[in-house]
Amino acid sequence: MSRDRAERTKILLVEDDDSMRRVIEFHLSEAGYDVSGVSGFATAQDALPASEFSLLITDLQLGDGSGLELLRIAGATVPAIIITAFATVESAVDAMKMGASDYLIKPFGKEQLLISVQKALRYSALLAENRRLRLLLESDFDNAGMLGTSAVMRDLFRDALQAAASDSTILITGESGTGKELLARAIHLNSPRRDAPFIPVSCAAVPENLVEAEFFGFKKGAFTGAVMDKRGKFEEADGGTVFLDEIGDIPPSLQVKLLRLLQEREIQKIGEAKPRKVDVRILAATNRDLAKLVAENVFREDLFYRLAVIPLCVQPLRYRRDDIPALVDHFLRRSCERLGRPLIAIEPDAMRLLEAYRWPGNVRELENNMERLVVMNRTGRVAAEDLAEQIREPAAAAPRPVSPGAPRGALPFALPAEGLPFEELERSVLLAALEKHDWNQSQAARYLGLTRNTLLYRMQKFGLKKRQPA
Repeated sequence: MSRDRAERTKILLVEDDDSMRRVIEFHLSEAGYDVSGVSGFATAQDALPASEFSLLITDLQLGDGSGLELLRIAGATVPAIIITAFATVESAVDAMKMGASDYLIKPFGKEQLLISVQKALRYSALLAENRRLRLLLESDFDNAGMLGTSAVMRDLFRDALQAAASDSTILITGESGTGKELLARAIHLNSPRRDAPFIPVSCAAVPENLVEAEFFGFKKGAFTGAVMDKRGKFEEADGGTVFLDEIGDIPPSLQVKLLRLLQEREIQKIGEAKPRKVDVRILAATNRDLAKLVAENVFREDLFYRLAVIPLCVQPLRYRRDDIPALVDHFLRRSCERLGRPLIAIEPDAMRLLEAYRWPGNVRELENNMERLVVMNRTGRVAAEDLAEQIREPAAAAPRPVSPGAPRGALPFALPAEGLPFEELERSVLLAALEKHDWNQSQAARYLGLTRNTLLYRMQKFGLKKRQPA
């Protein structure tokens, strides 16, 4: 932490040992912090509401009260460090339950103190920023429980809010586990159709021979086993929204009927002679490359363009690592509440590993890992060794340059044995080409040997946009 930043940080120190208080005050003041030292519970209790402190450091046992009670008064918005010469497991657990970020046993050195202070302030700043951005987003956008405060997620929420006001069809792309259905629900909740049904349908989960009946319904007697009329998903959602998940798996036989629905806003039940009008908005999602499926004649080109009137891309977690600390905190808290467990804390080394991991399963994988940590935890804290093995493993080695004289057509680097993150390389190459040509899309496309439409599709896939000056 820079000295300028430290000078804006106010710390309340509560220590009834005069010599110890003076030593701690000296170390913190020397580091640039604004320290207010008091000797007892009553003085600290009066000081806490009167001033905006960024950190509370308090002895566990005070002559006229308890440091734990001061934690309760300070509340969750002020991080706290407990110091004590009488350490017990029980008191440490109680302190962590009350929200203390660290527990220092006397005597401790200057370096240990400053590291603990920096860690507490860093974690507090992350939570404060998360709260600020969530309040900002929730004032305009009901995100349906979808979290994210990174730049790419703020852009996504802004675009989704604008798109929600229309009735246009939206195609949401993104890898499995990124939260595409949550985004679709958020769009519905922020649309004029919010009071009507939201009907999700997984195109991959319905057997192909039942897809038409599931989507459009049927009349009694239309086929063997049709003993009564059945309403399809589009009829059930009349006035509301249908969310077609995994749209890339819809069978070709149904693509024509879906195209007719998008064009004419009407369906025809199995066994009915005449079509009927329906008033539905369609949101679709896929983790597959629809442009590639179109090129392979697996997916209709006209349907693709009808679906992708407004394309939105939910970026994978490895492209928005700034969101990881807030997501970790959210999923830990939710799992602790659901399982009836006391809140557990993440140690800095463990958080660094979580932020460095690639998360191939995205937010869903992160959520499952946090639940496992809560279920298996015995100490009230999560250390690096508590994480799953694949998270603790070091990242794959960087590609090594090819030696001079390599044969014509060889790659400009050696392929590592551990594997290569192709999508990350593709994104990096696209970004470099765009920046090289000052974001002129036609020039960048020619440079990469792509058509401009292909470049635009891949820019949308990776969420690449030129940043406007503030």
